Amino acid sequence: MDNNLETDVARRTQARILDAANQVIAKVGYARLRMDAVARGSGITRQTIYNYFPNKAQLAVAVLLREGSAVNDRAKQSLPGDLQGVELLSAAILALVDAARATPIFEGMFEEGSVGYVNELAEHQQVIAHMMHDYWAPVIDRLAATGQVRADVPPDRLEWWLSFVYRSLLSRPAEDLDDRAAMDRLVREFIAPSVMVDRGS
Repeated sequence: MDNNLETDVARRTQARILDAANQVIAKVGYARLRMDAVARGSGITRQTIYNYFPNKAQLAVAVLLREGSAVNDRAKQSLPGDLQGVELLSAAILALVDAARATPIFEGMFEEGSVGYVNELAEHQQVIAHMMHDYWAPVIDRLAATGQVRADVPPDRLEWWLSFVYRSLLSRPAEDLDDRAAMDRLVREFIAPSVMVDRGS
């Protein structure tokens, strides 16, 4: 078989598996994700699925990466380019949360009973850290350009903290996230001080 054809078949097979896993997670949550359900949804045998993803955690990470990258792109597109300071930080957090909430899989990922597993996956996967770096590094750079980022905390720790905040917010009830005034106060009073320089204003 031609190598290009083999690659194309593998790519399409992997996409079918990820599509099916996405649908299962969106419906029942990560905690109840089962390879049998993915096999039924994709029409691909369990053995073939295991050839691509040796375990549930690796499959979930692949789904998170694919969907998370799309969320990042949507959030970046909705983030105004002229904001500075705490307004930029608040808008960046809310844009990412809004983009994730518009993706069905994130309801299943961050439902009660699943969020602990998801946080554990995120903490131990360099690929997810890289994806979060892709979103947060430009925001931190924009803050740093105006001297508003804490110099006593390394940028990668700031990215880790903002990623942790983002995951924590996704586990909050929808009514909390819909209260934009309360969300903005949360950013200003609790999140910004851990990221930004206190200018005494």
